[in-house]
Amino acid sequence: MVFMGDTHASNGAPAGGRLKLLHDAFSAEQEAEDAATIAQASGHPALAECWKAAALLTSYADENPGDDQVEGWRYDATERITECAYAIVEGYDERVEELAREARGERAAYVAGRIEDQCPVTAERIAALDDETRQLLEWYAGPFPIEWLFAPERDALGRILSKRVIVLFHGPGGLSLGLRNILGADVDIVGIDLDGGAVATATAAGFRVIHADVTQVSPENPALRFVSGIALTPPCQAFTPSGLGKGRYADAIDIICRVIWEAGAAAGFLPWEHSPTGYAPRSGDIWDEVRAPLAQLEDPRAGLMAEVVIWPLGMLARWNETLEWVMVEQSSRLPQQIEDGLFEQLTQAGWHTTEAFTLDAVTYGASHRKRRFMAAYRGEAAPFVDVAPAEPIPAPTFAEVVGWPTGRVYLTRGHRPVDPVTGRAKGGGSRSADLPSTCVTATAYGWADSETGETISQADIGRLVGFPGDYPWTHVGRGRGVRNVAQQAADAVCPMVAAAVFGRVLGDEGWEAKVRAYVHELYGIATAQVHRMDEQLGLFPEPDAADSRAA
Repeated sequence: MVFMGDTHASNGAPAGGRLKLLHDAFSAEQEAEDAATIAQASGHPALAECWKAAALLTSYADENPGDDQVEGWRYDATERITECAYAIVEGYDERVEELAREARGERAAYVAGRIEDQCPVTAERIAALDDETRQLLEWYAGPFPIEWLFAPERDALGRILSKRVIVLFHGPGGLSLGLRNILGADVDIVGIDLDGGAVATATAAGFRVIHADVTQVSPENPALRFVSGIALTPPCQAFTPSGLGKGRYADAIDIICRVIWEAGAAAGFLPWEHSPTGYAPRSGDIWDEVRAPLAQLEDPRAGLMAEVVIWPLGMLARWNETLEWVMVEQSSRLPQQIEDGLFEQLTQAGWHTTEAFTLDAVTYGASHRKRRFMAAYRGEAAPFVDVAPAEPIPAPTFAEVVGWPTGRVYLTRGHRPVDPVTGRAKGGGSRSADLPSTCVTATAYGWADSETGETISQADIGRLVGFPGDYPWTHVGRGRGVRNVAQQAADAVCPMVAAAVFGRVLGDEGWEAKVRAYVHELYGIATAQVHRMDEQLGLFPEPDAADSRAA
């Protein structure tokens, strides 16, 4: 036995020499075992992926001799081959998949980098990619478009020509309609939404929307590297007065605020005076682990407010390049503690300006729809465009939108006995059609004239919210989906309000004139034409059926 401090082994050979012989023998034995394991796992697609990545990085290291970082990449890629082989032989399937994803991601990043080195990356160049490269980059960018992996084009002054915007919980298109059609902003929009019908509607309207769960898409996706802005409209039902309000319970608020704080830690934006960056290192929690406590909520929709910080902070933590602003729409009854928690994390992460305001769509020429809007900006300069019109934009009456004569009363809660004293339906739910409409809800398909029972159409519902009469409301699933498409309109952001908010965000001083022009054009459409469009879409409900559902 050789002890520390001995200079010779018991047989008289130098201790260091004997240890080297033992090490060499062990290494040779290990190399033989590794080679046998790799041979046994040969042919597995995951191992083949690891070989491809190692070959690329080895070639890259040969092109860059003396670069320690590149050499480290090559070494790690080579070691991954052996680890993957053992995982395959020993049946650790989850680890095998993880290693294959790592290897494929490195290969995709290498290929994308090579393409980007040959600037500019144009649509023509992307279209000319061979099938194998295209498939690799589609996987790498997915579910986002390939072109988003590369920097957008810039003008002679270095300004981005078409800024990229993500819209989460996109819905049928209220935000995008305001941004693209009313403001006419030169932006490249990609939305995400889980509702198949809303995605189909938005797609038919010409928007690019991904059908997916926002929580299942990574905010650190490489295709988000050059995004300039992110807008989010999480479901509001857990906070609105008309619902059960489970998102306003004290324990729910505590859980959501804790997750918001954990998101800051996971992204690496918690202040720490002992760090040269001013922030503590990332906590190491993956985003699914950050979200895990939200499973305790009685209404899981309330927990989606955490995405307001998970997405922008995740994008900044990974790329930190072009993200300029974040905008959020939510119920006007969002608890103040949640709003404060969101702004605290955004401020810590470098958003210099945060603001919030409650707007009613009736001020912008549509039906009543009161919503809370929040925005945060990373630039040093605060927004300078007022979100309120200089003068209220006149809103049409309910009767004017749906084409009724004056003097009518409409019911929003089905047919109820009329109180002879007040002349209104008992239990509420009646309103003069000579006033701007009350807030549209999913039951609007059954709103009816109090005397004749005449109901309104889906095109009417959409127009009350601010959508064109020929908007392509689409139902996915069985039946005609009359309630489902009404729900889409009820959930949407009023396009005119969206134009005002984005006008402030983007510094468009002409937003008010554009909104006024849109309102004038929107409510000039002939009602008969609107009803014909409903019939063509198969969305014109029979009065009796609508009345029975509303009742």
